Amino acid sequence: MSLGALARSPKAVTAPSKLPHRFLSLLITELVLILGYPFTDGTQLRAEMFRLFAVLVFCAALYAVLGRGRVTVFAFLLGIPAIAIHIANAADYFMSLQLISLVLGVLFLAFVTAVFIWTVVSAPSVTGDTLAGAVAAYLLVGITYGLVYGLIARLSPDSFRDTVQPGKVVHPSEFIFFSFVTLTTVGYGDIVPWGAHARSFVILESVTGVMYPAVLIGRLIGLHSSRRSTS
Repeated sequence: MSLGALARSPKAVTAPSKLPHRFLSLLITELVLILGYPFTDGTQLRAEMFRLFAVLVFCAALYAVLGRGRVTVFAFLLGIPAIAIHIANAADYFMSLQLISLVLGVLFLAFVTAVFIWTVVSAPSVTGDTLAGAVAAYLLVGITYGLVYGLIARLSPDSFRDTVQPGKVVHPSEFIFFSFVTLTTVGYGDIVPWGAHARSFVILESVTGVMYPAVLIGRLIGLHSSRRSTS
C-alpha cells in the first residue's frame, strides 16, 4: 500500500484529539537540536550530545505519528531500534552498530517526513498546529538530509571536502548546517560535495527546498480562498 493510501485511510490520518500540539512538540525539539548542538562544539561530549539531541527529535517524531494505524507501527519498527542504539552509543555501548542506527534513523526520518508533509498538504483546514507542522516538516527535511550526508561520508569518506580547512574531517553535526545551506540554496561553499552520490542528494535537496515552500504556500492560499468562498 502506498504512502498516500495510508495517509488517506481514517486510521492513518485522523489524529486523536487527546494528543495536542504534536507538531509543536516536534518543532521545539528540532529547534533544540539546531540551536543546542553548537554549545557542544569543542567539548569531549560533542558526539554524545549530538546523538542525544537526535534522540529527542526521534522521540518527538514518534509522538507526532501516534494514532495513524499502520503508519505508526511502521514508524515504531524503524524508530525504536534507532533510538535504542543511539542511546547506547552515547554511553559508549554497541559502537559497532553505529552504521545500522544511522541507516535506521535515515529511513525513519524520511518516512515520517513524507507522512507529515502529506498530512499538512492534505489538511482540510489550517490550524496553529498545522502551521507548526508545516515548519516542522521543512526542518525535518533538512535534518534528514543531514543524516543522509553523514551516512554517505561514513561509507565514502572523500564524498565531502572542507574548502576552508583542507583535509578536515566533517563532523556529523556540521552536515546539518550543510544540509540547511543546501535546502535554502544559500550555498556558502565552505563544505562542498565531492562524490557522485553526495552531489546527487544535494541536487534532490536543492529541488526540495525550492518546491516545498511553493507547494505549501499554494495549498494555504487554496484553503484560504475556499474558506472565503464558502463564508
